[in-house]
Amino acid sequence: MPRRKYVSKWLLILVLLPVCWFLGDVLYVSWGAESDQVASADVIVVLGCNPVLNNEPSPCMQARGGHAADLYTKGYARNVIATGTAHETAILLRVLTSNGVPEDAVTIDDNAHDTIQNIVHSGAILQANNWHSVVLVTEPFHIKRSTLIAHDVWGPSIAVYPSPALNSQNWDGLPVKAYNVARDSLSLMLYQVKSLLGQRS
Repeated sequence: MPRRKYVSKWLLILVLLPVCWFLGDVLYVSWGAESDQVASADVIVVLGCNPVLNNEPSPCMQARGGHAADLYTKGYARNVIATGTAHETAILLRVLTSNGVPEDAVTIDDNAHDTIQNIVHSGAILQANNWHSVVLVTEPFHIKRSTLIAHDVWGPSIAVYPSPALNSQNWDGLPVKAYNVARDSLSLMLYQVKSLLGQRS
């Protein structure tokens, strides 16, 4: 009997640990997700996402690209980095230019397939252009993890000002918010595991 209690206790701990970890990451991802810390910077970095829906720019592209363009036209930065896959960045460029960003103000990184690669590749562009401050644009459920990765990868020499695109269908209503926060919390857990193993890229 004592042995069964011992095993049951450790099984309970093994179940509770990942649950508590997940809930902690949910709190991290959601807390302050709508906080806009935009400030004048050298460049706006806008992260790509699923590019099209019914042959039109997807809601996430419209939200992210539209918000980045709005910040550009308000004068927060003179340069924009659009990062993602080739398909994503082609659509993102279309959204940016249709919302008032000159094409020659946009630097394209079209070989990034996830958030870590978005940040790593953008970092190389920052270094090449001697840029030291960034307005980081993505959607609210994604902004905390993206900012964390940016701080980890770029280091203290790059100032990061997160600016979430609040006008997004992916942030419209509690069920949608909860789903996307939960999904990105799982992605954050994976990033944390990779970080512990030294495998961020």
